[in-house]
Amino acid sequence: MKAVTIVTNNPLLREEEDVLFVEGTFRDVLVTVRDKVYSGYELISHPLFASSRMMFSPFRTVIIGEREDRISQEACQIVEDSILSYDTATARRRRQPEHDDDYAWVDRSLYLSALEEYESRF
Repeated sequence: MKAVTIVTNNPLLREEEDVLFVEGTFRDVLVTVRDKVYSGYELISHPLFASSRMMFSPFRTVIIGEREDRISQEACQIVEDSILSYDTATARRRRQPEHDDDYAWVDRSLYLSALEEYESRF
């Protein structure tokens, strides 16, 4: 199984192994993932949530795989489209910090599920 890196701004995951912690927003996580993908890392989990409501989460965790010898044009397109979708969906977003703990917990749960699915393939 390939080594993975967890790119996140979720404080519940700060101390996890193989974490690249991003001090910033959901969008900052997407930009960091984009930069990693452009340098050859592979996307293991999708940069966006399946639920549009989760776009209002201040937290995001994305799993990327170790650097490859080539850059995946498909992964580059996915992450670029994800940034555009995020920007569009949250253009008039009103932040609700009272829900941050719940969003952090859901993001962590989704990350653990994605990691388990990835590990089960190997």
